Amino acid sequence: MSAQIKPLGTLKSYISGKTEIVVTAGQTVREAMQTLGIPPEIVALVMVNGTQQSKDYRLQDGDVVELLAVIGGG
Repeated sequence: MSAQIKPLGTLKSYISGKTEIVVTAGQTVREAMQTLGIPPEIVALVMVNGTQQSKDYRLQDGDVVELLAVIGGG
């Protein structure tokens, strides 16, 4: 059972510039991010299969998760 994580923009740097990575289903999005070294606090938006979800969403087999970082500026 697996799910795909697709970090967008600057978040790709946390997975060596790859466009996606496969993780084990059954864990939460937050747990998957921590395993990958992506700090959950910098993720502003979690989309699972095209629907917005929380970081506490439990991944299901075949899920496709897109992560969008907080955009800073000044």
